Amino acid sequence: MLIEINGHIINYEILNKQLPDSEKTVLVFLHDGLGSIKQWKDIPLKICKAAQLSGIVYDRVGYGLSESKNKKLDAEYLHDEALIYLPELLLKLGIHKKVILIGHSDGGSISLLFASFFPEKVLGVISEAAHVFVENITWNGIKNLKAEYQANPVLMKSLKKYHGSKTDHLFNEWTDLWLSDELRSWNVEALLKNITIPVLAIQGEKDEYGSFSQIESIQRNVNAAVELHFIPDCRHFPHFEKEKEVLLMVNEFINKQIKMNLA
Repeated sequence: MLIEINGHIINYEILNKQLPDSEKTVLVFLHDGLGSIKQWKDIPLKICKAAQLSGIVYDRVGYGLSESKNKKLDAEYLHDEALIYLPELLLKLGIHKKVILIGHSDGGSISLLFASFFPEKVLGVISEAAHVFVENITWNGIKNLKAEYQANPVLMKSLKKYHGSKTDHLFNEWTDLWLSDELRSWNVEALLKNITIPVLAIQGEKDEYGSFSQIESIQRNVNAAVELHFIPDCRHFPHFEKEKEVLLMVNEFINKQIKMNLA
């Protein structure tokens, strides 16, 4: 389905139930920096069914089946998603109850930022492989990814399945930004102190884009209960690499927040 958000047409899907008829909490899924609805595969639907809740998953502007952005990507792009695009999407879809945000990588960072700006609108945050500051491992991981993209046509082809003609621009703009001096000092740790709702922070022990310091910072700075899971033998995509384990902890966290909200 398509909807206009901040002057752009974005693609979204409603999972498990039709909204906004439901009076229950809604799960909102936010994809990674090169992701899309389809790249989540069936993970969001599995989470929604296990929790017996409906969900929203969408392609951010410039991704998947959504239209391209009309401005250059800059260091504020994650803030823009949290402050402008996501609030307007929820408003236009008639979602007024508190939501639970489930974000991976860039989507995890957006989820944390949204919770810091609008704590009254969030019941809980599930942050998977999010960044709250830039590390050397982040820079090196993206540098290696860019080199692989240039040398390996298989990676380029796999991304084009999801982003079509937008792929080269999306990939190069995103990687160039993260490798730029502009983003080396990017840090949102101070904003985490505004988060007053529970957070589940998940990260793979072998994540090639971030260390344990990321989830440790989330726990240290958030002003609410933070549950950490640093998963052994796991890289940047825990929901695929350790699916059963991740889905179990996600469902337990969701159920806990729902019960606490009803108490």
